[in-house]
Amino acid sequence: MSNKIFKDLKLPKESPLYPKMSDGVCGAIRDIMQEAMSTGNNKIFIRTNLKYGLPLENINKIAGPFVEAWAFEKFEEISDKVGNKYGLVNVEPGKRLDAYDMVLQFKLKSIDDYVSANVDSKSTSEDIVTSGKSPNITSFARIRNEYLDESKLYFSYPVVKA
Repeated sequence: MSNKIFKDLKLPKESPLYPKMSDGVCGAIRDIMQEAMSTGNNKIFIRTNLKYGLPLENINKIAGPFVEAWAFEKFEEISDKVGNKYGLVNVEPGKRLDAYDMVLQFKLKSIDDYVSANVDSKSTSEDIVTSGKSPNITSFARIRNEYLDESKLYFSYPVVKA
């Protein structure tokens, strides 16, 4: 391999607070999802008149938009409560073809600044053994490029099993 390849490799410039901010954001998102699951507030009801139900192949393409909408509503519900325990202060939807589905803004107690996290929701199926086991290479490549341009970005991938 040529040294030129490594010479041209673009490296991100992280702030010293990046690990602390990332841990805070990921922890808050994890806690929000865990509370929704432990309280039973994680159900999405979809009714259909199909006699045999839906085929499981690529069920994520059907479940994904439902999971994304549920997650957005859950985050928005929490952000509407001023002073909530998660420090979630704002939620914005992503635009079509963005590398993320929504942007969450936190005011973390341990940091004297606001932190925004770009969230890309993913769905898998518990009925398919290999579902959710491989990363979405396209998503990671797009995110890495955005991160190189703006190293203060935080990306989170909450994966919800259907």
